[in-house]
Amino acid sequence: MRRVLEALPFHAEARSGLKGFGLSDFRTGQAEVVSSVLSKRNTVVVMPTGAGKSLCYQLPATLLPGLTLVVSPLIALMQDQVDGLTARGIKATFINSSVSDAEKLARINAMRAGEYKLVYVAPERFRSESFMRALAEVPLELFAVDEAHCISQWGHDFRPDYAQLGQVRKRLRPPRTVALTATATPEVQGDIARVLLMKDPQIFVAGFARPNLYLEVLPVGGDEEKRRACLSLTREGSGIVYCSTRKQAEALHVFLKRERVPVVLYHAGMEDEDRESARLEFMATNGAVAVATNAFGMGIDKPDLRFVAHAAIPRAVEAYYQEIGRAGRDGQPSKAVLLFNHADVFTQERLIQLNHPSELLVADTWAVLRDEGGWPRSLESLAGRLGAPESQVGAAVRVLEKHGVVSRGPKGPRGVRPLTAHSQASWRELGIDLKPMQAQERQSVLLLKRMTDYAYSKRCRHGFLLRYFGEQDAPSRCEACDVCAGRQVELAAPSAASRRVASVSPAAAVQHSALAAEALRRFRRELAASLDLPPFLIFNDSTLVGFAAALPKSREEFLRVKGAGDATWERFGKQVLEICALARAAGDVPQPAPVRVARKRR
Repeated sequence: MRRVLEALPFHAEARSGLKGFGLSDFRTGQAEVVSSVLSKRNTVVVMPTGAGKSLCYQLPATLLPGLTLVVSPLIALMQDQVDGLTARGIKATFINSSVSDAEKLARINAMRAGEYKLVYVAPERFRSESFMRALAEVPLELFAVDEAHCISQWGHDFRPDYAQLGQVRKRLRPPRTVALTATATPEVQGDIARVLLMKDPQIFVAGFARPNLYLEVLPVGGDEEKRRACLSLTREGSGIVYCSTRKQAEALHVFLKRERVPVVLYHAGMEDEDRESARLEFMATNGAVAVATNAFGMGIDKPDLRFVAHAAIPRAVEAYYQEIGRAGRDGQPSKAVLLFNHADVFTQERLIQLNHPSELLVADTWAVLRDEGGWPRSLESLAGRLGAPESQVGAAVRVLEKHGVVSRGPKGPRGVRPLTAHSQASWRELGIDLKPMQAQERQSVLLLKRMTDYAYSKRCRHGFLLRYFGEQDAPSRCEACDVCAGRQVELAAPSAASRRVASVSPAAAVQHSALAAEALRRFRRELAASLDLPPFLIFNDSTLVGFAAALPKSREEFLRVKGAGDATWERFGKQVLEICALARAAGDVPQPAPVRVARKRR
């Protein structure tokens, strides 16, 4: 292998450059990529998180005479990369929305003067004509596109500005281009090359084998079992638990704090300083656990993470692999556990539907906005006018914004951003083509199905992932997944304090409608049979009794029942309300427990 590597073009020069990064040798696949880049080959690199993608453009940048321009979607990631390079004496900077206008101008002028080897920018920066003119005056040696899966509508994180990078590249005409991503199927790899207008690129896929990572899918019946599984995993050491919603993350955070786990909370709804404080505490604390939405993780490099758990099914295998890749970077045994309940698949399907409104809803939304000249009130009130879910109406408004016929004003005193309509044309006259959005919806559903296939797979999970990303020599068996070697995660018993809190419930949970309970059991049994699922995955016994006790009449009352959530409501809410209404009509309603009166002694 050494002789083969030494035969690579520019290999000796590249090896000598490793010293500037404090390294003595290349990781798997890096030498071939660096050689390709230095040889002026257009290059696509697919390497998982932690495999050393950044070196594949940072090292060439130090060896080439001019500028390396790096496109990256995340401000925090740019900051981390620039800090790391600067600490090694490599001149680098970033230009993004976190920088004042005066500082942006100063950095652009310094770039013109050749003071930087690397400049990081967000893809939106290329909308600025002045920035494009400045780049035309700079000897650009390397154009690097990080997180390149954002180019493809088949990717799990498509971003429209990334789709324009081919035209940017055509205008800049760099002598070499490298596109890098942690997760890209052969479909996405093809899209990357096509959109970036690459001719005959060299494609490198390497580093996806993670034998130190134990892959497990643990079936769970609901939130309580998810919490117990997470508690068990915290005994492994430091880790991350990814939740699908802020509400789920907050509830799990409270539970783990009660169990005296050193835990931090991180989600996009928090203030910037609170998120940064949580990140720093997590990085600095031994055995710390982060409970987070998928807003957390980019740029996080804590090598001793012993586990990554997902409390709900991710939206795509690409996203899942990228997130579990943060565990075990020190090479020590670690776990990647998916806590699987099929109801979570229904939730993801519903979210996909909500983010891709029907043409009828977009047309109806436009009709109201056109007739009213806009909408000065809240999005909630607009949804009420249309009789549709607020999130779906919000998606319809975003479609109209994207096509320039609607714009949002600044926030008013109540946080409302008024909408303004910029045309009086009818929906048909606008001529908006929704086919790309509808295609994206179909692709999102297919990506979710592939993730669900992983959850239900009866074949080696490592082999499944390697085949998914195009590695041909995938094993049929391993010693590091639950399919091949059995389960490792057990449900931990919560502490006495947590049990006392969990046991507190309204008296109505004991007194319930027998008629409603029996009808709900029958409904659950029949639905489970039709879906080929265990009944408890629909909703468990305690939630069933809760419905029969509360006999909810509305969504709000439904969601107050312990164990009920948005997914349960979206999937089964209407039927549950109908069953409860029948019980009330029959007069079978919960009766309060009789009050015992102490008898007086005679």
